[in-house]
Amino acid sequence: MTRRMASLLSVLAFALGLLLSSGPAMAGIVSVDAVPSRIAISATAPSTVTVVWRVVRIPGTIVPNPGVISSPSGQFLLNGAVVGTVNRTLSRSLPGATIANEGATFTESFTVPQALAFRAVKSGSALVLRRTFTDNTGAVAPFPASLSGDLILNPSGPGSESFTVSRLSLTFDDDSRVRVLPKGSRLRARAELNTTGSGLIIAQWEIAPATTTAGAPVFRPLSLVRQNIAGGRRVVITSPPLPTRFEGSNIVRLSITDPGTFFDAPELQYYVTPESPLPDGQQPRLLLTTSPGPGTPLTQTTRFAWQAIPGATAYKLEFFRGGSGPAEPADQETVVSNAPLDPAPNGQPEAPAAPLTGVVVPAAVTETRLKDFTLAHLPSDRRYRWLVKAIGENGVTIGVSALADIYKP
Repeated sequence: MTRRMASLLSVLAFALGLLLSSGPAMAGIVSVDAVPSRIAISATAPSTVTVVWRVVRIPGTIVPNPGVISSPSGQFLLNGAVVGTVNRTLSRSLPGATIANEGATFTESFTVPQALAFRAVKSGSALVLRRTFTDNTGAVAPFPASLSGDLILNPSGPGSESFTVSRLSLTFDDDSRVRVLPKGSRLRARAELNTTGSGLIIAQWEIAPATTTAGAPVFRPLSLVRQNIAGGRRVVITSPPLPTRFEGSNIVRLSITDPGTFFDAPELQYYVTPESPLPDGQQPRLLLTTSPGPGTPLTQTTRFAWQAIPGATAYKLEFFRGGSGPAEPADQETVVSNAPLDPAPNGQPEAPAAPLTGVVVPAAVTETRLKDFTLAHLPSDRRYRWLVKAIGENGVTIGVSALADIYKP
């Protein structure tokens, strides 16, 4: 027993000697935490942020494990990609411990550029500040010598909503939605947008010239639009001068490519007439309409028809605000025929000042139905008034129908 005890003590003494004379002490980082782990930042201005980093390392064995914990810089990450840095070294010497884990704290203040917050809002992701801390004494499995911690930076407040375009409305520069004008006239379109959040609008003014609108319109680029928007608000974008060199019906629109929209691009129509003047003092003739009859609801299938007037180069169908409630229903005993509707007693009632919307057709066409983008300007469950104008050369009105009521269910 004595010999066995002596042998065991000899082995223990040898092992102790190895530990005392061996290389670096045991080391390794257990955890890296940011306190707090999430901080709100401004989406519309630079933000100053203060965070405390807590780093924990393992203890030594029989001897202390002094060392240096350091992080040379921090990295801003967006969707995993580095988009910026904080160039400041955090470093601390530790005496080492032999029993419990040893901790170090680092207090750091830095500025988050507004441009990075803007990019985070646009991408719909949070901005991350990541720091990697290293123990210079090395590592011991399963604890590494280097370990990273993350601070989540969430844009909040005004401008932090995702960037969207919720509404797009088009008018010409005189607030109308349909125009008839002579060759060479000046004309611009105006887009009014409602937006949320902050971002870059990328869009394109497009025009379908008169040479293509007799069939399916063919749009071509007119100008590119790139406009930064900070915070949700009303935005107005004006088109370049629209071409008016060629006669006929033209269509213009603003096509938005970024951000994506959930609605179809609205369109405006304008009709260019010849330049030759008409005799002075010519009075508009009474234009007789044949459809729709009284009580007919306004839908995509509603047919508007009228009698042709000599000298017309185009016809313009216009809609105006009406009274409340539906239009009077048709008398069930009335025989509906193709005869013209009765004109107003004075032959030329005066229409409201500005039409809500309308459509222009060539002189060879004496009937039409409304398309989706025109109906979209007329809210449902309301009554409207409408009339048809005959447009002659130089854009002069040479005929006009009586005002009639119609109800859109």
